[in-house]
This record gives sequence, C-alpha cells and structure tokens, in this order.
Amino acid sequence: METSLHLVEKFPWQKWASLLLAITLLAVPISSTAKSIGIALSVLTILLSPSLRADIWSVLSEKWCIAAYILFLLAVIACFWSPAAFADKAFVIEKYSKLLYLPILVAGFQHGKTRQMSIHAFLLAMIITSTLSILKFHGYLQSFNFKPDFVFRNHIMTGFMVAFATYLSCLLAHRRSGYTRSVYVLLAIFFTYHVLFVNSGRTGYVMYFLLMGLFTFQFRTLRHIVMWLLLVISVFLMSYFKGHNSVMKTRVNDAAQQVQSYKQNKKKNTDIGHRLQFHHFAHELLTRHVLFGNGTASFTYYFQKEKPVSSWTWRLWEPHSQYWLVAAEFGLTGLAALLFFFFSLFMTSLQLDKTKAVALAMLIPFMIGNLSDSLLFYSGSGYFFLLFMALCLGEKVEMGKRKNG
Repeated sequence: METSLHLVEKFPWQKWASLLLAITLLAVPISSTAKSIGIALSVLTILLSPSLRADIWSVLSEKWCIAAYILFLLAVIACFWSPAAFADKAFVIEKYSKLLYLPILVAGFQHGKTRQMSIHAFLLAMIITSTLSILKFHGYLQSFNFKPDFVFRNHIMTGFMVAFATYLSCLLAHRRSGYTRSVYVLLAIFFTYHVLFVNSGRTGYVMYFLLMGLFTFQFRTLRHIVMWLLLVISVFLMSYFKGHNSVMKTRVNDAAQQVQSYKQNKKKNTDIGHRLQFHHFAHELLTRHVLFGNGTASFTYYFQKEKPVSSWTWRLWEPHSQYWLVAAEFGLTGLAALLFFFFSLFMTSLQLDKTKAVALAMLIPFMIGNLSDSLLFYSGSGYFFLLFMALCLGEKVEMGKRKNG
C-alpha cells in the first residue's frame, strides 16, 4: 500500500494520463485491442486525477459536448421504435458510446506537453506503418502475410491516417527551423510517397490533396500558394502517369469506369456501384419515417429482410455514409444533431490558437469522408477523429485557465 502511495506521489495521475494518451495515439494506427485498452486506461486515469476531473465539468457545457450527448441519446431513444433485435441495438449504441468519452479526453489533453507527445507518438506509429508498407510493396518481407496498403488497418483508414501524418509533418516543418525542419520535411516526403505511390485507397488520395490544399491556404502568401499548388499538381501527375506499377492510375481509372457503368446501367455490382445502391436504399428508408427515422440498427435489419442489393450477401451495418446512416435510422432530427455536432466543433476550432490548424485539418476532411464512409460509426476511424479533436480542444481548457489567471 505504501509503495502504491509513493508511486502516485512520484508519478501523479496527471502524468500517467499524459503517458497513456500518448500510448493510445501510438496504438490507434497499429492495434485495435491496444487502442481499446489505451482508451479505457486513459479515461480511468483522467477520472482518478482530481485536477483533471474537476475540468470535465466546465467542458460539459460546451455546445459540441451537448451535441455529442444529444446524438448518443438519440441512438438510445430510437431503440423504442426500432424493429431490430436487442443485440443489434446494443451493438449500434456501443458504437455511438464513444461520444461520451470526448469531454473526458479533452480534459486530459489540456497540457501542451501532452499534446506534443501524443502527436509525435502518432507520427512514430505512422513511420512504422509506412516503412513496413513500402518494404512489402518493393518485394521485401515476403514471409509476412499482409498487403502493402493493409498492414494494420484497411486501405481506407491507412490512406486517411498517412495523409493526415503528411499534413502534420508539413505543419511541424513550417513551425520549426534548422535541423528539425529538415527532419519533418523528409517525413512529409516519406508519407507522400506512401499515400500516392503505394496506397491503393482512393480515400487516401482525396484526403491527401485536400489536406495539402488546406495547408497551402492556411500558411502561405499568394505567391507561395501558386508555387505550392504547382508542386502538388506536379506530384499528382507524376504519381498518376509515372508511378511505380501505376497504383493511383489504376484506382482512379477504375473509379471513373465504375461510375460510368453505373450511370449507363451496365454494371452496378462494383465497389462504387454497391455504395450508390446502399445510399439509395438508405434514402428509401428515410422517406418511410422522415422526422425520427426507422430506429437504431434499423438499416441492417431492413437490409437483411428486404435484400435490396441481391449481389451483396454479407452483413451490412451501414450504407457506407455516416449521413445516410443517421438519416435512415434517426431521421432529419438525427441528421440535424450530427450537423450541429460538426458545426459546433468547427466554430470552437476557430477559437483555438496553436491547435486550430490541426483541428480544422482533422474536422473538414472527416466531414467530407463521411459522405462515402461511416467514419464516425466505426471504432478505428471514430476514435482516431475523437482523439485528435480532443487533443485540439484541450487547448481551449488551457486557454481558459490562463485567461482566468
């Protein structure tokens, strides 16, 4: 007992929380199990810290926090008119329960050192991921059974995270000088090569160019913007026309052909064709109960029951769009709650100082990504988003304390 007390005195809960949050961001790109353990331990440690716990109450009154809780409560209340099985409802509620952790995590990220350590822990995880991916792509590590664009996470999540790591590297290079700037520039080039020449996820391409465009307009003069845009366009053309094995060219051309085939009603059972059919079915469900939707887990229930896409034989929890999922299950009320959540985060992000750029770089692409994937619904992408938003929003807690003296 005395040993435990001595350990707590030497390493207070606040320091443990900082360490665990950094470890959690290290785990997010690498291991779902480690990420879940890290989240649980981080939340527990923050709650055990008297100073951090006290700050949670002030965060609860924030509009984004109220919006997050409204969205979660809608998922609970919508169970009452849902035809889905209890187990399915519980599964969906668990997916939205991650929103409850956001204010707790924000309190944990209120110190600048915690935020810096966590960002670099994430970059370390992405260096590991990209290194393994590139080595596999070039014929090494053949004894290991993984795809170059699917080392730890699927190609959608990997592409998104590598694109975001590129942005962070550019941002840190912009804010540093001398030797450290060169290190971050090299990291940005390294991640760029991964996302454009090795990665096969189209989401990664979109996120990369969106984030590079955002970075350009955030920090450059008009002359620099023109130069940077020319550089980005050159990189795109090089990766599209002369990339090794033309990974990007194959994937982009594939997408164009699939959209054309779908419009001409020739071939609908493609990656994009399936997505569009899922969206259409979600829209149909919305028209049945416009205001409050069909209830929690109703999309998967009706999809199994009515089989609107005969070629799809697997269990489908969501229509590959967070907006259509919320609209189908919670109606326009739920869609308004989701948009209010994003809008509140956006307005709060504008009030930040050093983390404003990072917050917008996470929020804007995430909102766009939810058009074609249910990023908030799933654990990996959802926690990735919430952890980085909490990291940025933690600065507002710090700013409030500094202001109050």
